[in-house]
Amino acid sequence: MNKNTIAKFALLATAAAVSQAALAADGTVNFVGEIVDAPCDVSPQATNLVVPLGKVSRTTLDGAVGKYSTPAQFELQLANCSATAKGASVTFTGTADTINTDTLAIGIGELGYATGVAVELRDAAQKKIKLGAESPDYTLRAGTNNLKFGAVYVSTANTVTVGPANATAQFTVNYK
Repeated sequence: MNKNTIAKFALLATAAAVSQAALAADGTVNFVGEIVDAPCDVSPQATNLVVPLGKVSRTTLDGAVGKYSTPAQFELQLANCSATAKGASVTFTGTADTINTDTLAIGIGELGYATGVAVELRDAAQKKIKLGAESPDYTLRAGTNNLKFGAVYVSTANTVTVGPANATAQFTVNYK
């Protein structure tokens, strides 16, 4: 081999080594999902929603059981619905409040959370959806459907204490 060929080969080997260093792994990306036999796709934006209920004054809820905050609206989007999709209801589950078992408990096992309050879920008409029960049916059409819901804080005791008031629910879409 002549010197020119050896120099080109050395340059190519160096470039390959440098490009391998540029491809070093800095992290991992996991792609998760599931293929299901359903007439619609649950939109990725709906699978990990955060619904802000705001900063509510203790005086809004304090003094009696059954007082409510202002409702916060949220939507679950069903996409790519086939023409066979006629309707759906939604069942919300989670850890129930120990006093009002139709509602979601606040700050399970956490210190410093608000007490005497829970989260109540509501349908599009702002009627209560009991935890673990199906919502009223929503009519579906082909394409994208936005199922509207609400959530409110509800007092479960005469005395409400201040602190974070977070709750978590899971949902299941029940196709009709």
